Amino acid sequence: MLDESVPIDQCHAHDPRYRRLVDEHVHGLLADDAIPHQRVTSDTDSQARAIELALQLSLKEAAV
Repeated sequence: MLDESVPIDQCHAHDPRYRRLVDEHVHGLLADDAIPHQRVTSDTDSQARAIELALQLSLKEAAV
């Protein structure tokens, strides 16, 4: 879920309501369509795990 405590880059227009709606919509699509995905939080360990998984998947695809 969206972590609203994470600051937004101020060079972009920011609409908190739109941001929440996009987050809800994307999570709804992932759940409704049973799309495999990796949840990534603002935690550095979570981000590192996501990068590692992405690298593993890309290397697996490249080998095919």
